[in-house]
Amino acid sequence: MKRLHPFILLSLLSAAFGAPPLLGRPLSADAASAVKINIVTFIAENYDFKGPDRIPAGITTVRIVNQGDEPHHIQLVKLAKGKTAEDFRKALKETAVGMPIWAKNAGGPNGTSPGGQADATVTLEPGNYLLICVLPNQGGVPHAALGMIKPLTVAADSSPRPPEPKSDLTLTESDFAFELSKPVAVGKQTVRVVNNGSQPHEVVVVRLAPGASIKEFIAALVPDASGPPPGKLVGGITGIEKGSHGFFDANFTPGHYGLICFFPDAKGRAHFAQGMALEFDVR
Repeated sequence: MKRLHPFILLSLLSAAFGAPPLLGRPLSADAASAVKINIVTFIAENYDFKGPDRIPAGITTVRIVNQGDEPHHIQLVKLAKGKTAEDFRKALKETAVGMPIWAKNAGGPNGTSPGGQADATVTLEPGNYLLICVLPNQGGVPHAALGMIKPLTVAADSSPRPPEPKSDLTLTESDFAFELSKPVAVGKQTVRVVNNGSQPHEVVVVRLAPGASIKEFIAALVPDASGPPPGKLVGGITGIEKGSHGFFDANFTPGHYGLICFFPDAKGRAHFAQGMALEFDVR
């Protein structure tokens, strides 16, 4: 049998197994745009995540499908080298406010109501992560404290990275306010979220009931409140660190909406209580 030249054989293997371009040749703009963003789906139940244990590094769309009976979200947390899920659980019990300093907020799809779905796109560097849900149950207990924590390994990957998604508008976070680059239009929108603050921030998107306000929605979240919140969670992006950015997709139907950051500052005071909430209409 005729032997293939090593260079030809390597080319065939690269084509077959998706290896990076030979000899480090950069991708053309057209080739780069053809590389698709990896979509990873996790099923949220009460109180558990189902999904892959290992994914490749890079720009990733993380999708949550809520099959539980309560609202859920995914907060991705990047652990320092050598730290484990058990270390994280122990630290949460010992820390009065916030996360341990060796754990960093890496974003993820924010709250979605039962039967719903939400997407967020973030860049994940190699390392060990956790998926956690810190939304509380009706008694005020965070779901993570009820076992809703899932370890995730993000593995180094040499495949070409796709470009970031094209956004329809930008949402800028600061201490303590939201600013939209333009009005939100009807339909599916990709929103780029930039944290220009000095601490982690999130954005929870709520479609408010007719005549309801953010203040009324938040008041209904107090443990043992008399009635359900006057609105529905429709996504957003969970906490990202200062100087970071990410994206979320949402399908905006006409109505009244709110943006909220529930994160606490170093003293335990919620950001929304310091002005980090915004109402707007979609027409």
